Amino acid sequence: MLHILSVDDLSNDFLYSLWQEAIFKKGLINNKLKGKILTNLFYEPSTRTSSSFYSAMTRSGGAVIPINDVQFSSIAKGESLEDTIMTMSAMSDAIVIRHTENGSARRASMVSKVPIINAGDGNGEHPTQTILDGFTIYCFNNKKLSNLRITLIGDLKNGRTVKSLVKLLNRFDNNHFNFVSPSQLKFSNPLPSKYYETDNIDEVLKDTDILYVTRVQKERGSRHNYSLSMDQLNSLPKKSIVMHPFPRINEIPQEFDKDSRAKYFDQIQFGVWCRQILLERVLS
Repeated sequence: MLHILSVDDLSNDFLYSLWQEAIFKKGLINNKLKGKILTNLFYEPSTRTSSSFYSAMTRSGGAVIPINDVQFSSIAKGESLEDTIMTMSAMSDAIVIRHTENGSARRASMVSKVPIINAGDGNGEHPTQTILDGFTIYCFNNKKLSNLRITLIGDLKNGRTVKSLVKLLNRFDNNHFNFVSPSQLKFSNPLPSKYYETDNIDEVLKDTDILYVTRVQKERGSRHNYSLSMDQLNSLPKKSIVMHPFPRINEIPQEFDKDSRAKYFDQIQFGVWCRQILLERVLS
């Protein structure tokens, strides 16, 4: 049984194979998962991730049990995570879970009879976001994930997408990371071998290949406001790309959306393609 709990569960060979299949199929509708049922179990709000898994599952002919507001489920009555997981694993063939607590996906995997896919646990990891983030870089960087200058800005303390992406990109040769945040929101995981920390984005923009922008997570107690100006974004190299896991608050002006370097809506489309292949592999 294949659980996807962390980026550590995703080997490079697995990712390359998944990405190559995603490029070939591009979300092709099929019946590979006909008769299979996925439970979307979201203890936190979600638009893109829950909808992306829903779209991916139905594109492959499967069905989805959507639990996107746990206040209307038995969880609101005090049911434990373990009991909820055992209940839903009796009704479905895999469970996608997002939870407020670190380690919740691993807890779920200990009792589940079906594969668990971590869609974000607290401020821990978000491995399927990293699959599509890595795919975005792979597609727009000549199918390479090495020799990159990656600048990450925002709530790096609580940003699970950042933590998972750094974990992945740190596997590859000669990648340099710029961490940009105020001191109270500094990157809280082990730092990679090549890095630079600053609270001034202007120090590193002109020397950036990948700009990964994140919002400040007020729901986790973070307090800070920032937004990048068009002048700052225009100072990026012409071959660089700008990414954002969304939701966007005011970090990137909408005016920049038409710029060829803006790839965050590609990320969303790629999420469906990648999750479709992932589900086909996990459920086959």
